[in-house]
Amino acid sequence: MAEGQAGVQETSVNSPVPLEEGIALLESGGATKTIRIDFGGGVHGSVSEAGTLEGLLQRARGVRLIKMMAERQSVDRPAHMRNGKPALTPLVEEILDALRPSD
Repeated sequence: MAEGQAGVQETSVNSPVPLEEGIALLESGGATKTIRIDFGGGVHGSVSEAGTLEGLLQRARGVRLIKMMAERQSVDRPAHMRNGKPALTPLVEEILDALRPSD
């Protein structure tokens, strides 16, 4: 990876980063809108035209959580999600609504 201005990590549009590395870059503010994250299984996450880095971070964290649950790993909810309803980006809310069982 080449380093851009102000220490921000630049990644090639064609080179997705591993899931954990992508989350770390997004959480540290070291990612730009050109970042692509390898979600696994040939699926890559990126910022859509109307999207934000925060939305990509929420999706990446969601993929990590689903993978952990599928592998039956212990899952601890972050403290900021324990009280009240977390703020979700519209795309993440749409994904979660699609996963909700119908009555």
